[in-house]
Amino acid sequence: MSIDREGNSANPKKSSKVTILGLLVDEDGDIKWNVYQGAAILAGVVILVFFTMQGSNRLQSLAIGLLVAGAALAAGILIGFLFGIPRTLQREGPKDTANGNAPGEAYGVNTNLEQISDWLTKIIVGVGLVQLTVIPGKMRGLSDYLATAFGAPAVPSATVITIICYFGIFGFLLGYLWTRIYLMGEFSRVERMTRDRAEYYEGLINAYVYQPMPGGFRRAIAEGEKYTHRFGDNWRVWLYVACAYAQEYGYLSRDPEPNEEEKNASESKCLNAVRRVLQINKDAKEMLRGLWKTELTNPLENDLEIFWIERNVDFLKCLGNAGDAFPEEDNRAIAA
Repeated sequence: MSIDREGNSANPKKSSKVTILGLLVDEDGDIKWNVYQGAAILAGVVILVFFTMQGSNRLQSLAIGLLVAGAALAAGILIGFLFGIPRTLQREGPKDTANGNAPGEAYGVNTNLEQISDWLTKIIVGVGLVQLTVIPGKMRGLSDYLATAFGAPAVPSATVITIICYFGIFGFLLGYLWTRIYLMGEFSRVERMTRDRAEYYEGLINAYVYQPMPGGFRRAIAEGEKYTHRFGDNWRVWLYVACAYAQEYGYLSRDPEPNEEEKNASESKCLNAVRRVLQINKDAKEMLRGLWKTELTNPLENDLEIFWIERNVDFLKCLGNAGDAFPEEDNRAIAA
């Protein structure tokens, strides 16, 4: 027997056997559930083929029979999918009683599909229970209608009902089990991949900047530190961090007894973040000026404006252009 470079068997026959066994048997040596499902559906198709080939219109009967069976199977899979969609756990951290925020709270995924599944499931179950006495008659009418498609001689409606029930039930089981076993794992895998991407954290930091104080800017600062530690410098992230530190500075300034040491630390960190933005991307200066200078800001984008209002010379040196000056002052501060 030959062995390839990675130490695997190079015998194609053995490799094919291993592949087939992997499709049929799980890690514990038990036959997989989908093998039983596939065998049952295949057996139904074989029986259906033998049945439809007995009449005079063989091809027509076969085509109609397969279409009815396929429609029932598809309907069952869809209903099973709706019943089996996993719920997303919106994890929240403990409440911060001092700030009224949840520091561990994270943004959840879009759950519209789950809500639709929940509504449709309740509707199907509710209508089914209310119309329980009417359903047999409706099924009989549907089977009589579909039986006419087989042509002459007429196919008994009981046979059509059997086809619908047989393939519909196995379709439901197939859709439900696949959704519960595989779809949940796929959702978790994709969510883990998304959360490991730099874009996810960048968007999260930006969103935190717009959250209520003080929880919003505190989480933005914390996530910004994690981002730079994991992914390195990003001028947009430093911009969000600068806004967060400016929010912190303004929040501390409004305290009845402000802590000057904490204020100075926030100011210094904000200025450092602004400088890092300009160091990485000089073209971002106009964007920063739009957050700083009163004439350029708007109520939703004015995080750095407090340093213009307080006439902070360091920010004027960093963000000011020639001719810029605080109200009632000349531009000598820039040249100082």
